[in-house]
Amino acid sequence: MKTIKFFISSLIFLSFIISFNSCSEDGLIDDSSIETVNFDDGDLTVKRTSQTNLNAKQIGDFHNIAVDLFLNNNYGKRKTVKEIEQTVVQLLSDNYPELMENFKMPTNHNSIASVYDSYSINESQLERIIDQGFSEITTNRNISNDFYLFIKDLTLTDNTVEDKLLQIQSFRTKSNDETELLEVYQEVLMASNELWNRRWSNSRLSCSSGVIAADAARAALGLFGSPLWSIIQGAVVSIAVNEDCE
Repeated sequence: MKTIKFFISSLIFLSFIISFNSCSEDGLIDDSSIETVNFDDGDLTVKRTSQTNLNAKQIGDFHNIAVDLFLNNNYGKRKTVKEIEQTVVQLLSDNYPELMENFKMPTNHNSIASVYDSYSINESQLERIIDQGFSEITTNRNISNDFYLFIKDLTLTDNTVEDKLLQIQSFRTKSNDETELLEVYQEVLMASNELWNRRWSNSRLSCSSGVIAADAARAALGLFGSPLWSIIQGAVVSIAVNEDCE
């Protein structure tokens, strides 16, 4: 009888350990859904099937991956904004099929469609993209006019990334939608800053500072299409705005 009790107790304890190890702060996670992606001499851990649950930090990480994939595989051929978008989607699908599984282009939240035929995005086009993007989301999201003007000014004003981050920290959001959007803006801003500092020499950073904020704005505005759409839209604008700096 003691042997049977010990065996049952052992099974209960083993089940507890297995259950505990399969948990994270966000809930239950199947270890088989985790993969380590070696990228730029660092490890990025992502869920294979987490496309609808990507957090702001992961959106920033994949933003950089998407831009790097494009720049490393474009072989110098210039593309329209529409072609850039198609290429980014294809490269992510080829390299991260689990992440992109069942991805569909949203029918809305796509204010860059107005510049699809352009080969780059300039400042006036970017301003129009921001205006259209906010017009799309304010109809069914709790976004104030103050927040819209803050993001627009933050993006278009020519100041340093450090100054922009300080402004973000001091801004008080008024809804969960604003908080979620601002978190993505901040994470993509920091990720893009790392990417362009790595990509270009110091002599090019004055040009790239405008690219960094543009990335963040479009990624944030694409968020309500889906986290994947946020990644794709931010990457496309990043590439196209950088083309205007050439």
